Amino acid sequence: MRKNIIKFAKIDSTQNYAKKIAEKSPSGTIVVAQKQTQGRGRFERKWSSQKGGLYFSIILKPHIDIKRYPDKIPELTLKMAAAIIDALKIEKPKIFILTSEEQNESKFSFCPNAVKTKGLILFIKPPNDVMVRMRDEGRGTKYKKIAGILTESSISDNKIDWLVIGVGVNINNKIPKDLKKIAVSLKEITKKKENIKKIFNEIIKRCESLVGFVADPSGSDVKTRCIPRF
Repeated sequence: MRKNIIKFAKIDSTQNYAKKIAEKSPSGTIVVAQKQTQGRGRFERKWSSQKGGLYFSIILKPHIDIKRYPDKIPELTLKMAAAIIDALKIEKPKIFILTSEEQNESKFSFCPNAVKTKGLILFIKPPNDVMVRMRDEGRGTKYKKIAGILTESSISDNKIDWLVIGVGVNINNKIPKDLKKIAVSLKEITKKKENIKKIFNEIIKRCESLVGFVADPSGSDVKTRCIPRF
């Protein structure tokens, strides 16, 4: 994937900027910022984007006939979520198979083989969130969001002109008090400051498969609605 990276120390939204330049920008252009003042998720929900997190948007121009392949955009979102999980692995992960009882105890749709590491389970909550399943001593199980994805596109005559996949990952950023019950940062989990640049590079490296995916929309390795890796 061609990597044309546009960097900002602060911006209103990488997603908004990427959409403005999408028409004239090459596929693979990435807009990344250290801080967003108007970060957002689905349904225009505000995404807290303080310094220390990872915020970026990727412009893609896939040759996909939406009428023929209506599920491809949602599948791209899942692939991005899988790339994030793969990049966030702590030390040597083990594949953890959830029992049917564990799957039934939650309102979320679990992956059949979520990634477990250091007693935590990272999984995709369709359609666009990366969650952490955490054990809280004496308080049972908690589910917190560590990353979110927003995919937007321009379509004409059933063809995609461009699409922008926006990503927000809580890494070293401080989680606002009013969000602590539903969100968590990687730093809170590992108890140490993480290398944002390294994680960004790992995610982008894994995004290379997205290019092959959009170039050949007839094939897909997305076998379920929720996959931890590819």
